Order: sequence, then structure tokens, then C-alpha cells
Amino acid sequence: MNPIVAPELMDIIIHYAAAIKAGKVKPKPSVGSKSGALEFCENFYAQFFQNKLGKEIKRFDAAAKKDAIGLRLDCKQKGSPAAVIQLITWFEKLCDIYPTVLALGYGTGSKTAFDEFHNVYLATLLERIVNWSEHEQFQPLEHKSREALAALKSALTLLPS
Repeated sequence: MNPIVAPELMDIIIHYAAAIKAGKVKPKPSVGSKSGALEFCENFYAQFFQNKLGKEIKRFDAAAKKDAIGLRLDCKQKGSPAAVIQLITWFEKLCDIYPTVLALGYGTGSKTAFDEFHNVYLATLLERIVNWSEHEQFQPLEHKSREALAALKSALTLLPS
């Protein structure tokens, strides 16, 4: 049986955290559209929506957000676990901030946008994945998610304030 989300996906964040620690990723323009962090988000949500909710969503725009809202309302009506609902709402948040995150990759983003994406959005996403994988009792994903979250938090402490 294939997992809903491949635990190996967390390796993207683990490698990304190692790149931060090595000084290869800095809170300056040029990180965003090609970053491991954004690649991780795109792949996680593609797998989550397709394999957990049976809906293919691969964009991060108003239409994708509308689709996600519909799925969230359906999940609430069906009594889905809070962990699933929280992941969907966090996808909706990504749709809202996606242009700002992309701007980081085109040299027009700010240090504040970098910090908010990494310290708030990405860290919270990983926490929600940990909670969801724990609820699903999918230990391989839970273990790798915890490892990725710890690696990210550790790496982010090394960045200048």
C-alpha cells in the first residue's frame, strides 16, 4: 500500500535545513520559487489532496483556494479530524501568500517575507503534518516530519535576526 504522503518528502526539508546551516540559504532575495521549502509545500499538498481527499490541486491561486474551501466544508460536514481541516486551512493560507513567496525567488521579496514564510508558515505546516500523521497513526511520516521540523527549527536559529 502506498502512503498518502511519502515520508521521503521530508528529506527535502532536512536537506534544505542543512543548506541553511551551511550558509547556502540566506534571508535575502533569490530564495523562493526555486527553494526547497516551496518545492516541499507544492509536493506535500499535491500528494495530500490527491491521495487523502481524492482531489487534484496543484495550483496556489484563487481558484485553488476556492476548491480547498469546498473540500474543507465537505470535510467538516463529514466530521473529518481537526488535523485534516487544519492542513486544508493552511493550504488556503499558502494560496494567499504564494505571490509573496514567489517574489523571494525573483529578487523582490523582503527579509520579513523570508522570515514569515520559514518561521511561521513552514514551521506551522510541519507541526500540522506531525499532528495529522500522528492522528493517522502513520509512524514513518510522523517520524520524518518530526525530524524535518527539528532540523528546520535548528537551522533557522542560525540565521541573523
